[in-house]
Amino acid sequence: MATHSTQLPSDPAVGIFPSKPTPGALGVFTRLSKVGEITQLEVERKSRVWEVRAHLSDHVPLAGTIASILERSSHHLLHVNPQENPLWIYLHKGGRNVVYFGLFNDDAGKLDYISVKVQTILPSNAVLLARGPINTLLDLIARNQNMPLVIQRLDLMSPTTGDVLLSEGLVPEPSGIVIGPLGGIMQETPFAPYEALYREAITNPSPFYRLLCAWKMYEGTGRLRRWARKESKKHGVVERIPADPQFEEKDLIEFGFDRQFVKGITSASQLFEKLRQSRNAISHFLIDTKGGEALVYLADGKQLRHYSISAAALLYYSQKALQDLRLFCINRIQFPHGSILPMIQDRDQFVVRAADHGMI
Repeated sequence: MATHSTQLPSDPAVGIFPSKPTPGALGVFTRLSKVGEITQLEVERKSRVWEVRAHLSDHVPLAGTIASILERSSHHLLHVNPQENPLWIYLHKGGRNVVYFGLFNDDAGKLDYISVKVQTILPSNAVLLARGPINTLLDLIARNQNMPLVIQRLDLMSPTTGDVLLSEGLVPEPSGIVIGPLGGIMQETPFAPYEALYREAITNPSPFYRLLCAWKMYEGTGRLRRWARKESKKHGVVERIPADPQFEEKDLIEFGFDRQFVKGITSASQLFEKLRQSRNAISHFLIDTKGGEALVYLADGKQLRHYSISAAALLYYSQKALQDLRLFCINRIQFPHGSILPMIQDRDQFVVRAADHGMI
């Protein structure tokens, strides 16, 4: 009998932040061989000038392994004059507040990456500091040229060996499915709008938009709970509907939250309330605070990381709340009777009809 073995990569890609890598959240990755070097640099806490390279694209990949995300080629239409490779340009904010960027071509003449230098004592802070200026540069390119550009990933270069030390990008969804054989899927109509919101969230790379979708989903649980109570009473169901999702502080820390921030939070409702100001800030953009008018600067690395962590946690617990309710309704509440079994030989009878779905 023939046998085969799966050979593991000699230097696998691993995630180092957050400890609970939720798909769609901003994560930090490295090669296993680099973990020791990163640890040593974090311990040294020596002020250095680091090089960060931004790889751009018109989209951010959301599915695959960490290794495939790090190796994924970018797609955009930004080219650099071959006579100016690299092209050095500056971003000027007045006075001595200037940042220089190096735009490097690939062999085909398309932009390969943008290089920027940052000074800090920690490698973990280097990518955080670099993201803001690079995003600002892309904002100005979009303003002048209407060019859709996003940061696909950031690479921090090693100050000792000159190769990639670590990378920052969105945590991909690593799992897949194989469909079939399968008769069909039943849709529980009351949950349909929230399932659409969930897909809208997980297919969008923006943590700001993902947070808003998660918030709308969780708000919907209140409406669904009222509906479930009414249906339970109608059908004589005595079991209580599922409670609000509960967890421990360590669960939130695994998402990347600061230990002090999550102190005392043990339920989804408490977490949502704790993040209400963040929701209001991105929802209304301009908000009034005790210190005056404030806004969310979407280009800032700190804001992006905060919203990434928050969106990942809120989306996880809003989906859990909805799933708990949906399963309760399937198992305890009788959905309308009289449904037919659509046989495959009769599939031509079952088409989308304007009378059922409304005219466009």
